[in-house]
Amino acid sequence: RSAAVVRPPPSPTQEGAAPLPAAGRVVTRYGEADRLGATSRGLTIQTRAGAIVTSPFDGSVVFAGPFRGYGLILIVEHASGYHSLIAGLGRIDARVGQQVLAGEPVGAMATTSESPDLYFELRRNGQPINPQRGIAVSDGKGQG
Repeated sequence: RSAAVVRPPPSPTQEGAAPLPAAGRVVTRYGEADRLGATSRGLTIQTRAGAIVTSPFDGSVVFAGPFRGYGLILIVEHASGYHSLIAGLGRIDARVGQQVLAGEPVGAMATTSESPDLYFELRRNGQPINPQRGIAVSDGKGQG
């Protein structure tokens, strides 16, 4: 017999690509031109209607609701100065101040579009970083 090894989901201090907040196909990557010709500061993921959206890491919800012309967005603050910004939601199931775990459902995509787009941006200390390049284990300070 073989025993299954269960590992906790990654945290922002572990190295590796950030887990996507929803299943789907990445249609615009970090640094590529988006539909409007602007340079993308995150990922656009084409999902299915009603797809469940999860928190990529443990954290605390700092914003949940409509924002300007972006529709419903969710911002989760993580450890080590990281934040996830998730936009394009059809429904938000988290509230400001709520603690969420990595992989915990925080919302869903709209059911009115056949293949809605979810925007996912990962920031460190307020600056967008490429979620597919990985997350730094250390900032390099104090290492010889």
